[in-house]
Amino acid sequence: MFDGGVVLATEKRATMGYMIASKRAKKVYQIGNRIGMTTAGGVGDAQQMARLMTVECSLYQIRRGRQMTVGAAATLLSNILNNNRMYPYYVQLLVGGVDENGPSIYSVDALGGATKEEEIVATGSGSPMAYGVLEDRYTTGMDKI
Repeated sequence: MFDGGVVLATEKRATMGYMIASKRAKKVYQIGNRIGMTTAGGVGDAQQMARLMTVECSLYQIRRGRQMTVGAAATLLSNILNNNRMYPYYVQLLVGGVDENGPSIYSVDALGGATKEEEIVATGSGSPMAYGVLEDRYTTGMDKI
């Protein structure tokens, strides 16, 4: 996060262990007007969650006449995943964006655990390298670059 916003970024490789299944996988989705989601884990499960969350954010806006907050989107996603814990989606998701409460980002695991992150977060097989860069370069209170 930076003052006034959130950056969601991914690399494009979809891996299966040590094998690269695709070099052009989409891993960042816009699910709401100012809400995005990044995916790690099973590609099919992640795509299904992205489609479902996009529809749910749109329905919320139509029914209530206002945009869903980032926290509400993370809670909804958490509830969906928790309700499927017997047949879990194999995913690790980040939901981030800006709403009337300001910028925020949440990490949501396959069983529905949701954690509000304070500054930086990384998921997936590339997270050890990402954390190395983030911890080296990120400083609190950064401006938009």
